[in-house]
Amino acid sequence: MAEKNTEEKKTLAEKVGNGLTKYRVLFIGLIVGLILVAIIGGVISTMTTSSHQKGLNQLDSIIYTLSKADESSATVASDVALPQVLELAESNAGNIVGIRSNMAAAEIYFSQEKWSEARECWLKAAAAKDAGYTAAISYYNAAVCSEELADVDAAIDYYRAAIATEDCGFEPHVLFSLGRLYEGKADYAAAAENYTSLRDNYPSDSWTSLAESRLIALRIEGKVQ
Repeated sequence: MAEKNTEEKKTLAEKVGNGLTKYRVLFIGLIVGLILVAIIGGVISTMTTSSHQKGLNQLDSIIYTLSKADESSATVASDVALPQVLELAESNAGNIVGIRSNMAAAEIYFSQEKWSEARECWLKAAAAKDAGYTAAISYYNAAVCSEELADVDAAIDYYRAAIATEDCGFEPHVLFSLGRLYEGKADYAAAAENYTSLRDNYPSDSWTSLAESRLIALRIEGKVQ
């Protein structure tokens, strides 16, 4: 009975946040999966030097071998692949090979639930001068890792960094995530600001319906005007 009462006391914001956790992780897995497929398939930008091409070929081979591992050998395969990927990342800091290698290492760490290590790799990828469109993805994933670490302030900073890039193609999702996090901090004005921005700028987006429902709930609860 006590457990039931505790569950009933959860706020709607908490329920929404919990319900989105699985979807959020799936979203990240999809993005990173597409990146790795692109690497494996050779769909990459034109290389400026032969050394870059060689490094990407090495990364291709490592990731391809890892992708072929079955469930029973996945842990061992990851343990073998990770230091090789990290070495590529370190020796190619700032160029396309380093960016892709840091992203691949981050995904391996993420699959191992090593959130701090994954975040560090995502941030290295995002900070590279040639990060381009991958910067938004990397900052977003760094924010997700921060949420897993219960580092809400950092998560907010990295979601904002993702939006600030020129190539953020999933701003509605980020705006909703910001609103959700601000609700968790009881900063209802900031939450409403992000939900309203989502509603006003992306009226037809699927995340807008959720944002509107949260705005209505916040008004009903007397937390915003």
